[in-house]
Amino acid sequence: MGTEIKAVGRAAPKGVARLRTFARGKEILVVGPSSAGKSKFAQYLRLGTLDPEGTREMTYHLTKSPTFVVHVGSQGGLTLNVRRAVDTPGQTGPMQHAFLVGQRKPHAVIVLLDSTKSVSSTARWLSLFCNYLDTVLRRGRYTKRKLREIVVLLNKRDKIEKHEYETLKESVRTELNRYLAVPLGKQRAAAIPVFPCISIQTPQGSRLIDTVITHLAERLA
Repeated sequence: MGTEIKAVGRAAPKGVARLRTFARGKEILVVGPSSAGKSKFAQYLRLGTLDPEGTREMTYHLTKSPTFVVHVGSQGGLTLNVRRAVDTPGQTGPMQHAFLVGQRKPHAVIVLLDSTKSVSSTARWLSLFCNYLDTVLRRGRYTKRKLREIVVLLNKRDKIEKHEYETLKESVRTELNRYLAVPLGKQRAAAIPVFPCISIQTPQGSRLIDTVITHLAERLA
C-alpha cells in the first residue's frame, strides 16, 4: 500500500461527465454483519461525512449509490471513479452476502467487521462468508476475473485494546487463508489487506478511514 493520503474531495458528475464516469467507474460492494458500520463507511466513501457516535440507521434493503468521484491527495491527483457503492443489510447473513458477490460481480468487496464483538462470533461470520465465496469464485470465472480487490475492515478500532485487535486480526487472517487460498491463490489470499477502521466522528479524525479509501483509489485506478 502507498503512503497515506487524505481524501480531499467528492464530486457528483452530471450529464456527459456522469455517463463517462459510470462507464469507467468501479462497483464497490460493502458487506458484513449487522451493526458493523457498513452504511457509515458507504456514506463516508460517497460524501466524506462522518456521523457522531450513537447515530444509527438500519439498512433493510440493498442500497445503491449514484455515480460519484473521490479525489485523493493535496492536488486531487489520485481519482477513484465509483459507478456505484452497494450497501447490504447485515441481517441477511454471510452466505447471502457471498451470493451477492456472484450476482453483482463487483470490482471490490469491502468486508466490515465489528471489533467489539467476540473473536469467535466474528470468525464464525467470516468463515461462513469465505466458505461460500469460495464456491462463488470457483463457479464464476467472470466474477473472479472482475473482482480486483477484497479489503477487510476491523471497525470500531477505538473501542478495543491493542492486544485484542491483534488477536482479532490474526483470527481474520486465518479464515481468509483457510477458505480463499484455493480460489484466489495463496499469494493473493495472503495479500488481502486487513485495516483498522473508525467510521464515526472521534478525536482521532478520519485518518484510518482515509487510509482505506486511498488504498481503494490506488488499487482500482
